[in-house]
Amino acid sequence: MTEQEFVTKATDLTKQIVNAVADKEYTKLASLAQIDSSWVEEGQTQEEAFVSFGEWLDGQLAMWEEDEERSFVVDHFDESCLEEIVLEEDNTSFATYNLTNAGEELDFWFELKYRIENNEHIIVTLNVNI
Repeated sequence: MTEQEFVTKATDLTKQIVNAVADKEYTKLASLAQIDSSWVEEGQTQEEAFVSFGEWLDGQLAMWEEDEERSFVVDHFDESCLEEIVLEEDNTSFATYNLTNAGEELDFWFELKYRIENNEHIIVTLNVNI
């Protein structure tokens, strides 16, 4: 896989992840990425961990809505919110995605670790930095 192919595929995966979050399709995330082990409780599947993550995220947004008396959602993918993806020599990459609400950056962002498996498949591990 060339670096350009990697960047294109990794960007598309990131777009799917962000859009699934924006659409609150948390169980769909398990088919797109792995969640960082810090979000997984003992005995949980990836799908269950993503649902727990979604519950946490919905709770954060609801808390801000109550505090600021306005709506909070996660916007759909905007490429300008994605840090440049660069393929390293070890076939990995790390990037951040700044989540937004109505174009305004939220107080947390996604950390995305990408790695190539079998020279064609990209595995993404998602974490949230608060």
